[in-house]
Amino acid sequence: MDAEHAIIFNPIANKGKVETDIGIVTKYLDDLNVSYKLYSTEYPGHAIELANSLAKDGYRVIAAGGDGTANEVLHGTIISNSGALCGFIPMGSGNDLPAAVGYRADIKRACEIIAEGYSSKCDIGFALTDDEVERYFLGIGSQGFDSEVARRSNENKEKDYNLIILDLLRSWENKEIIVKMDNDTFEGEANLAAVGLSGAYGGGMFICQRASIEDGLFDISIVNIDKVKLARQFRRMYNASLLPHPNIEEYQSKKVRVEMRNLEDEPYSSQVDGEVLGPLPVTYECIREGYEFIRPRTNEFAEEFKQRYGHYMWECPERIRKT
Repeated sequence: MDAEHAIIFNPIANKGKVETDIGIVTKYLDDLNVSYKLYSTEYPGHAIELANSLAKDGYRVIAAGGDGTANEVLHGTIISNSGALCGFIPMGSGNDLPAAVGYRADIKRACEIIAEGYSSKCDIGFALTDDEVERYFLGIGSQGFDSEVARRSNENKEKDYNLIILDLLRSWENKEIIVKMDNDTFEGEANLAAVGLSGAYGGGMFICQRASIEDGLFDISIVNIDKVKLARQFRRMYNASLLPHPNIEEYQSKKVRVEMRNLEDEPYSSQVDGEVLGPLPVTYECIREGYEFIRPRTNEFAEEFKQRYGHYMWECPERIRKT
């Protein structure tokens, strides 16, 4: 093996910007004397195959791109059963997965973190549908309104994420679900049920803002907000001031199963990290300290967030909550 790191990137991600910016990545890595090889993906799921193979070959596997690439790479690395380290270079329109382990959306700094080579374990999530579709994840597993947004976003690569949300709001009808947890059960109508390993999805929308990748538990937010009022909550999601909310039930659990309450209803879809798995039912499990990632020694994303908004994302100061 003539290199230590395998850098996997999707050249068409972020409207082709990744293919342009990969030259910036190589310059920084060269300046930092990082030994690496580049691997470009060619089709959906290719990053999983590459990560799996390269991890088995002994590389440290790095996802350079957005959350789609990040999830495929971490999933492929984990299922290799090699124990290979996994890291990220945030380059997408959404960088929630690198943020979950502390990366700021800064290409130069991410390259420095890769060069520094510090690593530590954190919790990971595992999702399994009744159709036996499985996926490891680092962000949020959800079903309902947001999973439909993810599905439409994946099908309409050129369409703005927020425009998809506003368009879907016009036709959306809530359905009843059952959410079974370690010590609780929810039954009733919901816009969505979000099972958070970390706090945000959709490019910094904090729906499970109290979630932590260090406590061995999911934070679950079950939302039943009028769809017009839901649109008005976007700003509060982006500045992590949504919770607590009178129309959001909050729970914690190691295992979560989500089902439709009425079997005659067309089921909600489930998704993790923006990757649509298929229709409910689905079972989630939080695996404590489940994998080791190359990451900054401190949560640099959290510090940057606090500098911008005046509080950490897991906090909810009273003055913020009332705005």
